[in-house]
Amino acid sequence: MITLVLTASAVLAAEYGIRTRVNKAPKQQFPKPLGKQYELKQAHNFGIVGSRFEGKPKLVLAYQTGATTVAVIGAVLVSRTVGVSRPLVRLGAGLAAGGALSNMIERWTSGYVTDYIHGTKKSPIPLLQKRIWNVADMAIFNGCVIALIGAAI
Repeated sequence: MITLVLTASAVLAAEYGIRTRVNKAPKQQFPKPLGKQYELKQAHNFGIVGSRFEGKPKLVLAYQTGATTVAVIGAVLVSRTVGVSRPLVRLGAGLAAGGALSNMIERWTSGYVTDYIHGTKKSPIPLLQKRIWNVADMAIFNGCVIALIGAAI
């Protein structure tokens, strides 16, 4: 359980620090190159999953709160059962829970989620081209992948 809590806390702290810096910076400072394949941008996502339901803030808040609740309860249950003997499962569950909580907390406090990593046309992963996301989103995705790998080995 300590791995889950520490990992989730690390994601929350990192995401809070990055979002604070991105949101305090003047818009004219963006985009900033992050190598040739990505750039730092400042975007406020009022919707979910690619700005869907952007004009329906109550629906978005309810969806994000419900999804986060399920993710955190699932992370705790998985960590305490399957993850007892599998450290990768605990690590992945902590990453996913921390990312989900981070996005939900910002949506509750600001009404949006700040996204800031933008994949350019030169991104080697076609899915990431023209997409924008944040560290919390990466933690959710990578946490799920790591947990699945940990459960399989």
